[in-house]
Amino acid sequence: MAATLDGMIGHSTVMRELTTLVLKVAPHDCTVLIRGESGTGKELIARSIQDNSRRAKGPFVPLNCGAMPDALTESILFGHEKGSFTGASSDRRGLFEAANGGTIFLDEIGEMPLPAQVKLLRALQEKEIVRVGATRHVKVDVRVIAATNRDLKSMQTYRHWPTIFSISSQAYVARGYL
Repeated sequence: MAATLDGMIGHSTVMRELTTLVLKVAPHDCTVLIRGESGTGKELIARSIQDNSRRAKGPFVPLNCGAMPDALTESILFGHEKGSFTGASSDRRGLFEAANGGTIFLDEIGEMPLPAQVKLLRALQEKEIVRVGATRHVKVDVRVIAATNRDLKSMQTYRHWPTIFSISSQAYVARGYL
């Protein structure tokens, strides 16, 4: 009998292939891009990768990039220091710090503004972030799993995606088959 993943339903050849791919990707600490139409279970696949990885006991922090206001994207992802902008009344950790030791799931990553792409690239390359308004770097141990229903190569703001998703020598792309 083939291996199964929590929450995944189906016994078709495609589902067995998807399960095999998830189990193949999970042990490797690489950045993963999941492509598929809306409603196909991309977050479920991301959670399955997390649950079958060394990060299983760490946090799983999901974020819909399409639902973030552009002006707050960097603050939400990387945090901010008190006084760094109007309304920043205290220091605040971002989602990368919240996901430390686990996984951050960036859904609809194609909607991420260009300035945040640059900071995401640095976070992946250097394994550190800088909060908005800060000068010190904060080390983070976070696996990034991203998802999109768009063809990133055809987008005008595609600039950094080839670098972001080829950082690891073992970059995997899974298509949502659910």
